[in-house]
Amino acid sequence: MKTAMYLLAVATLLVAPSLSATQSSAQSGGPAILSGIQASADELSPEVQLYVGRGDELASRLRYGAAARAYARAAAIARREGHLASGTSWKLATVHYNNGNLVGAAAAMDQLTDEAARVGDLEVEALSIYYAAWLNGKAGRGPEMAARAARLVGLLRSQYIPVALRDRLSGWLKTSAEVAAAR
Repeated sequence: MKTAMYLLAVATLLVAPSLSATQSSAQSGGPAILSGIQASADELSPEVQLYVGRGDELASRLRYGAAARAYARAAAIARREGHLASGTSWKLATVHYNNGNLVGAAAAMDQLTDEAARVGDLEVEALSIYYAAWLNGKAGRGPEMAARAARLVGLLRSQYIPVALRDRLSGWLKTSAEVAAAR
């Protein structure tokens, strides 16, 4: 069982969606954040938007370290204001990923996982666990990846996980298992 879970976790890194794939919500009139993990309700206060905007500008100029600091500040402000920093944490993880800091990106997702679990946001918790597993695998951290994959499998058993999310993540995990079996 331990070997099977490790193979599942290893394969996870082969099929995860791109962390750098972002999507603008400007079409809906809102600020652009992401498609991987959406911003939580009221997360994007004017002050948070200011730092997100700075981070976006810095990232567009490939100044990833400075962008990471801006996104980290935005996430800290969102938390201080009492919001789950889901969108800003995703931005932080993405810029760490683009800068080659896979461990930093995984740490941002791990922190978001813990925060989402504390407030009961199962969707954000499940997605952030998945991305943390993928990032740890990409970083060559097999045991960390396997632990997160096992946690995700357990979470997907919850009757409270939205069906569409369960199906999507189960599909990603099934594909991962099939890739691992083919190796």
